[in-house]
Amino acid sequence: MMPIEMLSQIKVMESYAFVAPVLFIMVHILRPLFFIPVLLLCITGGVVFGLLAGTVYSIIGLMISSILFYLIIHLLPALEKRCKQLEEKLLGDELSLNTIQIMLLRMLPFIHFHLMSFCIYKKSVSFSSYLRTTFLTIIPVACFYTTLGKTIQEISIYYAIPLVVMVIILAYFVRRKQVIIKWQTFFQQNTA
Repeated sequence: MMPIEMLSQIKVMESYAFVAPVLFIMVHILRPLFFIPVLLLCITGGVVFGLLAGTVYSIIGLMISSILFYLIIHLLPALEKRCKQLEEKLLGDELSLNTIQIMLLRMLPFIHFHLMSFCIYKKSVSFSSYLRTTFLTIIPVACFYTTLGKTIQEISIYYAIPLVVMVIILAYFVRRKQVIIKWQTFFQQNTA
């Protein structure tokens, strides 16, 4: 016979088993407000929920986030104008991306997720077309980064520490270097 305390712990764990995915999906939905990269959340999903569940939860969260983007861009013409300017600045005004290109660009961590959503929005003739294309372009992102998260979780500490050290060293060498100009040098008068 199990003690009552163990039964209550099992009930608490079962309730968290439902709450954790809901919270994870909510974080995906609120992600644009907090400037959290998609790849970071998908990697976290792989670590916390595993490969299959993490991928499914990420796809659900990214789809809901994309649907909200679609609805908001319909309600706010100023946002559509801003997205158009950003697209022209980053991609050029003559460029029209196809679904495969958007899918590949979404895999890159430095490309804004909703800029690609805007590209899909522009080329879609209907909401269902937007949903279909969005779903197709989200699957590889969610699968790849969730798999990466699951792999990171399974890596040995003896491999993880050198890997982290190498990433830190690499980040140091590719960082943006700042030039410091002394006050006297900056305000030095020309004698010529």
